[in-house]
Amino acid sequence: MDDMMANPIWDRQHSRSATTMSRRLYLLLVCTWTAIGVAFSAAMSYVSQDWPIDTWGTWGFIGFVLVLTLIAFGGTVIAGSSDNPAVSVLGYALVAGPFGLMLGPVVAMYETSSVVKIFVLTSAVVLVLGIVGALIPDDLSSWYIWLMGGLLFLIGGYFLVPLAGFFGFPVESGLTVLDVVGVVLFGALVIFDLNRAVRLPHTLDNAIDSAVAVYLDFINIFIRLLSLMGEAKK
Repeated sequence: MDDMMANPIWDRQHSRSATTMSRRLYLLLVCTWTAIGVAFSAAMSYVSQDWPIDTWGTWGFIGFVLVLTLIAFGGTVIAGSSDNPAVSVLGYALVAGPFGLMLGPVVAMYETSSVVKIFVLTSAVVLVLGIVGALIPDDLSSWYIWLMGGLLFLIGGYFLVPLAGFFGFPVESGLTVLDVVGVVLFGALVIFDLNRAVRLPHTLDNAIDSAVAVYLDFINIFIRLLSLMGEAKK
């Protein structure tokens, strides 16, 4: 499920004719909108935490994930293709809401204290890496091809490792390695996305679009740290 949360990296430069703002205010808005998205996902995960997905069967679960993933993908397209902040907020809601619903049953498998600790850790990691990305003076556009290659490798790995289990491959160990790779990869994406964000025109719409990207980095790091370090309920 979490493989579908790969971060879309926008190629389109938004119009410079929109009202711009100071760098400090712009970055504050990126952080604020990122926090709003995370909070909305947390609220939606609370709604879905008791959904009995284990009784839905394999196809029912696949359908649940597929529908919500398609909605979220549509949300990223809406947010990234619009110069209207209100439309971008709608697209953002269509990203954060479905992912929150998908995360609810997963988060419910872990002790609350463990979830809180990993949430705090994820917040600290994203904050520190985001500051690093915003302060790096060089344009990190050259990272793009490597990050996309890493995402393809990660997504492919989550499909191939379970299949390799039929041939005796240690699936649990393989998935653990992929989770570690995922944390590193999405950590690099936080740096990349904030570095890119500060090079866009400092508009409200770009702040929202950049927040969508950072939100997806946050969710990916959180779910993988939860898998690696979370204390499952007994």
